[in-house]
Amino acid sequence: MQPDTVLQKRATENLGRHARRCARGLRLPPGAALLALALLGVHRADADGLDADVRSFAVASLSRQSDLALRLTGGQTDNLKTHLEGLRGDACGPMAVRLSLGQTDATEAWQRLMLAEDEAASRSKTLQTTPKSDRCANAGRAWTGGALTLATDAPDASGRDFERVETNLSAGLDARMAADLALGVAIGGSNGDTIESEGRTRGRAALGSISAYASYHPSESSFTEAAVGLARLNVTDRVVGASGSLSGSTGHDGLGGFATVSVGRLERLGGLKVSPFLKATGQIVRLSETRQRIGEADYRIASRYATRLNGTIGVDASMPLRRLPDWISVEPKAGVEIGYALDHRTAALVAPAGSGTAEAVAETVSTGKTLLFDVGTSVKLFDEWALDVDVESRPIADGRPKTLRLSSSWNF
Repeated sequence: MQPDTVLQKRATENLGRHARRCARGLRLPPGAALLALALLGVHRADADGLDADVRSFAVASLSRQSDLALRLTGGQTDNLKTHLEGLRGDACGPMAVRLSLGQTDATEAWQRLMLAEDEAASRSKTLQTTPKSDRCANAGRAWTGGALTLATDAPDASGRDFERVETNLSAGLDARMAADLALGVAIGGSNGDTIESEGRTRGRAALGSISAYASYHPSESSFTEAAVGLARLNVTDRVVGASGSLSGSTGHDGLGGFATVSVGRLERLGGLKVSPFLKATGQIVRLSETRQRIGEADYRIASRYATRLNGTIGVDASMPLRRLPDWISVEPKAGVEIGYALDHRTAALVAPAGSGTAEAVAETVSTGKTLLFDVGTSVKLFDEWALDVDVESRPIADGRPKTLRLSSSWNF
């Protein structure tokens, strides 16, 4: 008998004895024990790939993190949009600029008008519509804005429910560089907390931002608004699995950007002010590379991007009420927006922390309709201080979010 044959025979006998011992311990037939050993070898051979449960867990976690980050950057966009709406009726108009220049270039003509009597005095009153433009062309405004958003959803067929609480605060300063142009800068901070499945799943995020904006009025009845900003954020996600389910946690930093631009008109129908407009907004976030605990193992999650684009058409309406005291003015308002949204999530590479082949997961592209209703009022004191209160509703969005928005400004 050759040596190789002897070794092979001994190995076969040893494997058979080991299988029989396993069979006796588990009370299984020897054939079943050998089959179990073969399946164990197959499992080890496939260990480099992601388990189906791990893959599903990673997809859900990545989706929650991207959604929360985009909502917070969108909250800062909405704060800027609300402030820009308040600047729509604040332009002095090109005519005021021409009259202001006339005061400088035609001093003698103005002196003759001021010294004239009767008819000339009447004309003086007509031409003296520019004190507001003189003040407006050099006016400054400090403002603050904040929003609290709540969204809830009852358990679905799978038992999943959620509650969302998000706050967005902003403060800024703008200056009217000309009678038809205002420029400003703002800073902001946001926090978000999402609770799902009776608290077993929880995502949190915090954001800080800086932005710049402009409001341009080529005429008294038209406007163009724009804002752009950058943000830094931190996102965490934690899951406590129910019996038989995976648990996990992660946390990492990210960067974000947001922008909005609107064009429209400001029409006056008697005492009613109507403002139809077109608006486009966009947000993008980059979540950095991190490690995530899933079950009993750690996994490497590569950096990834999430973007959201919205296009809407809307109309705002307001009607100033008759002043009771001269120093108070109240202006109820309402608005509606309808549009379309496009969301894109780039694929994230997920791999075991030690070794193994990375797999791309969670790449999605989705579209949907958007609808927003807004009612509120603006209160002004002495034409210097203003306080605005708005309630917004998104009836077809996930969780039907409701937002309470407060903003204030001081002209100086």
